[in-house]
Amino acid sequence: MEKTITEAIYNTALERIEELLPLVSDETATSDPKAIELKKMSDIVIEYEESQFPISIPLL
Repeated sequence: MEKTITEAIYNTALERIEELLPLVSDETATSDPKAIELKKMSDIVIEYEESQFPISIPLL
């Protein structure tokens, strides 16, 4: 089953990332719930942007 990330999910993930960024630093443990959530939200954004805004190889 293929999961579909909608624009609404993408926008929600972006908003949540903005909330989490001040709470997570390089010193935050990777097992911290906020760090885990930030990683998941980032993965959603990356997947959506790769599917909606693909970067093509330039023609020479």
